[in-house]
Amino acid sequence: MLLRVLSLVLFNPVACQSRALNCNAFGSFRTLASLRGGDVASGGDGIPEFPTSSESFVPRYNGPPIDEMTDEQRTIRDDIIRTRPRTGISGPFGPWLAVPDIGRPSQELGRVCRFGTTLSARESELIILLTGARHKAHAEFDIHQGEALRSGLTLDIISAIPRDEDFSVERVQSDLLPLLAESERDVAIAHFTAELLETSTISEETYQATLQAVGDKESVLVEITSIIGYYTYVAYTLNTFNIPFVRSK
Repeated sequence: MLLRVLSLVLFNPVACQSRALNCNAFGSFRTLASLRGGDVASGGDGIPEFPTSSESFVPRYNGPPIDEMTDEQRTIRDDIIRTRPRTGISGPFGPWLAVPDIGRPSQELGRVCRFGTTLSARESELIILLTGARHKAHAEFDIHQGEALRSGLTLDIISAIPRDEDFSVERVQSDLLPLLAESERDVAIAHFTAELLETSTISEETYQATLQAVGDKESVLVEITSIIGYYTYVAYTLNTFNIPFVRSK
């Protein structure tokens, strides 16, 4: 299946052009934000505006107050802020701080998955956005839109990612992959990610095709799978505690 998808996407410029012409990124993003009852965030750092849908969420639990933290919790918090100067303590880290033995390894695994793999930032952010989209994790998607834009993903690519009930491998193939057609590797990574998210496994055909696309390095498949798994954990945390997106200052 993936080999056929790669062939159709990579060698069908008419389909790719048709899909691209259908993506008025700024207009479609404003429409998307309106339909979801969300806002449009000013990107800053020279990146375009992007829609958000979780800024109005009221958290059920956002972690221990700073004046009630133990020394261990403060140390973990300071490390998170130091290693993530742009996003800081936002997202799942507040709830995780309640249990330092969970918060510490979670933060360390997250740092490796996000910054310590051989994948480019663009590839990592594509995987993260697909993961957030599949798990209906609006805060995860909102948080990483800005990071994705900084990494080189475009508004039309981000807006083409099917979300919530619309998420499926089929929709990823029809809506997203044509916009990634310039890179066989991007197409393979996105398809691999969507298939694992939808089916919880990977077919032999998809495994072999993706392996070939990433230079026959199975360590890269470990990295992709680890990013999906970690950000699934993030998504569950955000969804459980209703964590909102907080704009960077």
